[in-house]
Amino acid sequence: MEYLEQMRAYLHQNAARYAEMSDEIWGFAEPRFQEYRSAQVQRDYLEQLGFQVRQGLAGEETALLAEYGAGKPVIAFLGEYDALSGLSQKADCPREELLDPEAWGHGCGHNLLGVGSLAAAAALKDCMERNQLPGTVRYYGCPAEENAGGKAFLVRDGLFDDCDIALYWHPHSYHQVVYGSSNANFRVFFTFHGTAAHAAACPHLGRSALDAVELMNVGVNYLREHMIDEARVHYAVTDTGGTSPNVVQQKAQVLYAIRAPRLEQVQELYQRICKIAQGAAMMTETTVEIRQVAAYANMLSNPVICRRFEAHYADLPPIDYTEAELEYARQFHESMLSKGREGVTREAESLFGREAARTQLQQPVYTALAEHNKYEDMKGSADLGDVSWIVPAAFFYGATWAGGTPVHSWQATAQGKSSLAHKGMLHAAEVLAATGCDFLTNPDLVREAREALREMLDGKVYTSPLPPECKPELW
Repeated sequence: MEYLEQMRAYLHQNAARYAEMSDEIWGFAEPRFQEYRSAQVQRDYLEQLGFQVRQGLAGEETALLAEYGAGKPVIAFLGEYDALSGLSQKADCPREELLDPEAWGHGCGHNLLGVGSLAAAAALKDCMERNQLPGTVRYYGCPAEENAGGKAFLVRDGLFDDCDIALYWHPHSYHQVVYGSSNANFRVFFTFHGTAAHAAACPHLGRSALDAVELMNVGVNYLREHMIDEARVHYAVTDTGGTSPNVVQQKAQVLYAIRAPRLEQVQELYQRICKIAQGAAMMTETTVEIRQVAAYANMLSNPVICRRFEAHYADLPPIDYTEAELEYARQFHESMLSKGREGVTREAESLFGREAARTQLQQPVYTALAEHNKYEDMKGSADLGDVSWIVPAAFFYGATWAGGTPVHSWQATAQGKSSLAHKGMLHAAEVLAATGCDFLTNPDLVREAREALREMLDGKVYTSPLPPECKPELW
């Protein structure tokens, strides 16, 4: 308890700096693998604290590894700082008001995520220094979580091999420790190449790459009846071959996201989709280039770590919101209710149960720890999954936005610089730091977490789902 109070005091003493850093990153809003300023502001701070920092890891220029201490155990805190396309939004505005339609925005809260994890690492380092505690604390700055799975490249290059525990959190509109898994996920470009021709004068000489894309998409839509119910397949046409309808399109491209609960299920589905693409190429007498650019393994959420998260949620005082902050949150909460009350209510009931949801919905911020569906698997994907196969790892959601705020939304971007968000980030840092200290000071807990991972693996060995030729790249 003494260590916990020391770390809490440290975090609150430095709260203004963490809020400032998070707001800076919110303003940078940099795309995946291009988070140069976001990485630099964190690197500068960590070096000032005495961390040894490396940058440019596994081919990712904006990846960071900051380390303090020596020896075992190695406690890792994982951060992110990439933004999302099309989610530029005016701060604190409870209605949609884009700053720049072409700009990116932090609609997933990664400005909070990275700084919250960094703050936890800094607090644990301070505690280690004060009390001469042995072991190593690390902060991993992980680029390109959105769409490109940056952590998977770091895992493939062995940068987590000597870690003992990996801790992570994610901003959301509620608090929840997640015991469930996530969907494995491949991101794949299918690029078709045909022959250009005048679409009126000599269409018989052309071979349409756009036709091939359309036929592929139709084929995949027919496949949906014949894949497992839990699978998800989405696509976006990224190149239609131009805007001239009187030209047979020589090149066209489509990007697929292929998801399923387990990695081997995604791999099987991927092979079937590749056959459909090849069939579309045969039908149109075009050729197809298949290029996988990202892969996410399904997550193995470590129950030993999850229980420590929950214990600290119970021990720590709840976030103390001011009346002004509650009124701020109320504007966003009501904007969500006005556009879909049934959906917000249904989500609250799934999180808290029907009776408890009524209480939570009476306030603009969800304050209870969501317990109702904590064992359910997520439909989304996260590159924490790859880490979790080789290191005991787990995560929780921390409430940083008004109740009902969806991730990947303008509402999340708009609230990202608020004191509501800053308080949620600081609370998450307290839970992370306290949990990290538990494992740093208790070898039995580390062994218990490692044994839990061994049982979940059940003899399986992690093999990177990334093809050997796949490198971090801009796309």
